[in-house]
Amino acid sequence: MPTSPEPLIIAVGGSGRHARVVLEAADLAGLAVRGVLTDALPAGEAFFGSHRVLGGLDRLHDRSLLQGCQVHLGAGDPDVRRAMAETVLARDGQLGTIIHPAGIISPSAVIGAGTFVAAGAIVGVGAVLAEACLVNTGASIDHDCRLDFGVCVGPGARLAGAVRCGADAYIGLNAGIRQDLRIGRGAIVGAGAVVTRDVPAGQTVIGCPARPLVR
Repeated sequence: MPTSPEPLIIAVGGSGRHARVVLEAADLAGLAVRGVLTDALPAGEAFFGSHRVLGGLDRLHDRSLLQGCQVHLGAGDPDVRRAMAETVLARDGQLGTIIHPAGIISPSAVIGAGTFVAAGAIVGVGAVLAEACLVNTGASIDHDCRLDFGVCVGPGARLAGAVRCGADAYIGLNAGIRQDLRIGRGAIVGAGAVVTRDVPAGQTVIGCPARPLVR
């Protein structure tokens, strides 16, 4: 099971709620956490138990801080995750992977750096997850699926076999996607939607069967 071999720094985005999920998974997996970066608390304060704040998110620009550690993206928002990842990678930093011990990962699956797999999630045979993906609690990524950079899969969502999701796609809570479909870059699949045909890049679909959202 791929996990980060070097100490982790958790970059906390938004409310910090997702970061707490990430930190608990890291602790349960026995991973070393050097500390967190957040704009919500001053350096030296405790964040979620004994984890210490190392400074604000501006420190993601600090090459010296990034040496000898890996950064995990403690944010649920896809745009925030991408911005964090790009900042780290542009400064020759490394992204760290966290997989909850209660996640189920096929030995033949490939998990990209910076990806998070939550408790109860399943990643099936031959699935490939690129960098900075987020697979939330109880989600299922079936055999031969491919998730490009930054794809977020909501709690309880189900991707049948050989689904392809373009970069930054967002699959909502309890959504289902039929086998062999393509979800385009930046597309959004609404909560509970049942997708029976390809979704073009940038499109939002809702309902059962899923249809384009008319704004």
